[in-house]
Amino acid sequence: MTKKDFITRLQRALSGKLDSAKIAEHASYYEEYIEIQVRKGKEESQVTEELGDPVLLVKSILNAEQDGASRLNETKLLALGMHVKSVCLDLSQKMIQKAKSWFENLR
Repeated sequence: MTKKDFITRLQRALSGKLDSAKIAEHASYYEEYIEIQVRKGKEESQVTEELGDPVLLVKSILNAEQDGASRLNETKLLALGMHVKSVCLDLSQKMIQKAKSWFENLR
């Protein structure tokens, strides 16, 4: 399979599953990879054969994208949790100060 055929099949298989920017990013990566391997002396068809069926490769790409999104969501949740903790600590410190002030005024 030629590089052009490989990239076309990859893009078609990704179409509708990722946004156009992500599709272009993956296509660019594999185009560059194939070009590098050809410069190292391999035949284009040999490189595309080693990469395998683009449709199967898309499954790996989508799994990696999903794992990345999951890690991103976990990171966002962690950041939100840290922010909530900070706000709660600030509020508790203010409440303690108000309570101290209230008790001091009782004397």
